[in-house]
Amino acid sequence: MFGKRVTLLEKHYVVGGLNSFYARKGRKFDVGLHALTNYPSPASGKSSPLLKLCRQLRLSIDDFKLLPQSCSRITFGGQSLRFTNDFEYFIDQVKENFPRSIDSFSNLLKRMEEFPAYSVDAPEISTRSTLADSSIDPLLIEMLLCPTCYYGSARPNDIDFPTFIMLFDAIFRQGLSRPELGIRAILDPITEKLKAFDVDRRMNCGVKSITTRGDRATGVILDSGEIIRSNQIISTCGIRETEELLNLPLTEGESTQTGKFSIIESIRVFDGHPNDFGWGETVVFFNQSEKFNYNCPDSLVDLTSGVICMPDNYGSPREGKEAKLRVTHPANFEMWSALPRDEYIDQKTTWEATILEHAMRYLPNGDIHLGKLVGQTRLTDTFTPTTIKRFTSHINGTLYGSPTKRRDGSTKYNNLFLAGTDQGYVGIVGAMLGGIAVANNQILRAG
Repeated sequence: MFGKRVTLLEKHYVVGGLNSFYARKGRKFDVGLHALTNYPSPASGKSSPLLKLCRQLRLSIDDFKLLPQSCSRITFGGQSLRFTNDFEYFIDQVKENFPRSIDSFSNLLKRMEEFPAYSVDAPEISTRSTLADSSIDPLLIEMLLCPTCYYGSARPNDIDFPTFIMLFDAIFRQGLSRPELGIRAILDPITEKLKAFDVDRRMNCGVKSITTRGDRATGVILDSGEIIRSNQIISTCGIRETEELLNLPLTEGESTQTGKFSIIESIRVFDGHPNDFGWGETVVFFNQSEKFNYNCPDSLVDLTSGVICMPDNYGSPREGKEAKLRVTHPANFEMWSALPRDEYIDQKTTWEATILEHAMRYLPNGDIHLGKLVGQTRLTDTFTPTTIKRFTSHINGTLYGSPTKRRDGSTKYNNLFLAGTDQGYVGIVGAMLGGIAVANNQILRAG
């Protein structure tokens, strides 16, 4: 938009990385999109992060055709909290279920509003420790950690406080939605912008290494052997992955942590609509006990917590021949990647059935409807940590990159910058705003 010549290198044949789409038997599936956070309600006005993003990229929010969530739920054992895109409703839920904690919860809200979470210099303190000192009911603490960790934490059993605040705002204060056509509604107009600005866009074009001289990056060597020289480079493949392309650490004297958290997700296409089963909720975050465990499991899959998403419950109920049920659990990359091919396929099939049966415990009359749902299933597809590694090249098939973040996008090379998850701005909206910030503050200001 500002006269820079741009070459975009995409390793795969579709855009989007971890938030892309694929096709199976004539059906389109979103990969990462459970929910688009930061729903721009009338109350948010021009301050909505999503509206800011659209203004920066000169996109129309109307083109996304956003469908708001119905109602979502956090369930720990026998205790539940519900939330919609009305934040006052969530506060009322806290009052109703944790009346002794409402004053402490109100104080936490004030502290979050005063904390410089969106600053590049925000201190990355522990959320678990911060909440433990807040006099909030321990169960409420665990329930607040569950959605925020699942939607953006690279830390085991914790999330840094700035990221917690950003995700709390995105999920609870502003709310969840989904474009009517899924992630393509966002990717397509951006792709059209690239074409309009004559970007040199190369698909199926992996990068073998980044070349440097002194304190500057000089270009990239492609998998094909071709060398591309550049005055400025933005890497969105991850901080540890960028280090590997450089063959040396990005920051002297500091060891970058490697992320380990990954997932398995099973997607089931069935005849009818979730409402046919009495399932009107959009997203369900669940945990078996009162203590939330968010970590790389010691087995192929950890069933003790997870996320159920019913994307057809966004917006008003619509008639359709088919609907989808998505269930997500933590999974172990090393164990999945070590399986021989035949056993890998067998394990996927086994876990598909197990994951569905377990998820039914957290849906109304799920045990009664299980047989009916299986009978009406037309297609099941599952991706594992090795699938994530294959299509993103993330080390360990990690979902949210490294626990080490670079909020200003800087590296030890004065013309090489990071954007995306390891910049520290999470979610689809956050990652895009982070990329815009790098372009504005690092690339354009450098001239």
